[in-house]
Amino acid sequence: MQSHPSITKPYAALSTMLLAVSLTTFAFAQTKAAAKSQATLAAPATQAPAQRQLISLTFLRIKPGMGPEWQEFRKSETLPALRKAEVKEQSVWNTAIFGEGGYVIVTPIGSLAQYDNPGPIVRALGQEGARAYGAKAARFTESSHTVAIETRPELSIAPSPNAQPQLAVVNMTTIVGGRDDEYENFIKTAVLPAVKKAAPKGYLVSRVAYGGNLNQYSSVVLLDNFADLQRWREAFGKEVIAAKLAAKSAGIVTSRENAIYRYVPDLSIVPASQKTENK
Repeated sequence: MQSHPSITKPYAALSTMLLAVSLTTFAFAQTKAAAKSQATLAAPATQAPAQRQLISLTFLRIKPGMGPEWQEFRKSETLPALRKAEVKEQSVWNTAIFGEGGYVIVTPIGSLAQYDNPGPIVRALGQEGARAYGAKAARFTESSHTVAIETRPELSIAPSPNAQPQLAVVNMTTIVGGRDDEYENFIKTAVLPAVKKAAPKGYLVSRVAYGGNLNQYSSVVLLDNFADLQRWREAFGKEVIAAKLAAKSAGIVTSRENAIYRYVPDLSIVPASQKTENK
């Protein structure tokens, strides 16, 4: 499938997710990791730090007017095939008013070695079935671009285990090459204290690992709705001014972009562990 410039810009210029664009799978994965990280602060020094995780993000643009058909195809053919192939979790997010229109499909990467083997559609449908599936999917698809990001639980604030945020504000930041240590220290010492005071549902940071600009980070602010976004905007804005964050990042950050995504539960596969914790 042809890659569309507006899709590749964010995470190939960003490696974008949005959903970042955060995302329920993304959020849940980082919740567990960041929770471990927070526990480490109070634990003996010998305790292992939280582990980072690779996550696949596919940015998908559907041809104009074909959104409802693609959603039905996703429900009736894609999800059954993924479940047959024993895919345990995958979340779908859709642009919520602001940002380049499209979907983000978020899938944890258990191991890079999995890409040495046939993908889930081939495992579920066989080679011939997968080719037929691909032909159907191509009817809906205007462009597609996939990147791998690495979660950074040590730079994040995990949402509570029972949180079910529906909106994700994804901020994409490009930094000057070779200044990643400075930028990450800036997040730890200046950004995180300001974020904590503004109290979002969660704050998740990741960095592009494969498929995009390696000098790009994404931060995902998890919220319940647009009213919550208004509250966050006002609260965090005050903290930004008070902490002089713009001045502190001068010379490190070269550009910023953002977009807002909404979680689409009926197009997603929710992990069993998350279903249990949300009951």
